[in-house]
Amino acid sequence: MYPNMKAINRLLQAIHVFRGVTHQSQKFLSEQFVNPSVTVEQLEKTGEMVRSICQPKFKISDEEALNYRKGIFGQTKDSKCYVNCIFENMQSMKRGKFQVDSSKKQADLLLPDDIKGPTIDAMEACRGCTDGIKDHCDAAFVLLECLLKNNKNFFFP
Repeated sequence: MYPNMKAINRLLQAIHVFRGVTHQSQKFLSEQFVNPSVTVEQLEKTGEMVRSICQPKFKISDEEALNYRKGIFGQTKDSKCYVNCIFENMQSMKRGKFQVDSSKKQADLLLPDDIKGPTIDAMEACRGCTDGIKDHCDAAFVLLECLLKNNKNFFFP
């Protein structure tokens, strides 16, 4: 077996989980070849990339976007749709439904060990929290509130 075969297999698994994400995200994954888990700084850089896609669509200011990390949310339709855009670009939601299993796989493969466990536990606690919510933006907002309620250190880009 090649010395980096384990890393190659983990990368392929991650790419399978991220099927359909942007080329920039795939490039980011490939840069994690040797060590698939990322640092908090790398997580923040990825968050900036996703925010740059979603902020202009919903006219969210930098200040408002950064407030989401502090648990301070706007209550407007654009704010909720911004959250949906972030989650959909992260492949955590699809058509208003929380993709729990793929999100947990993504977290397990990529998150630093110190935040991995609590994040996966929060995802499991929020399984089903979007069930029955027809509006995708409202569903995303409910998911964000649930994740933060169950993990005070939940990282939202």
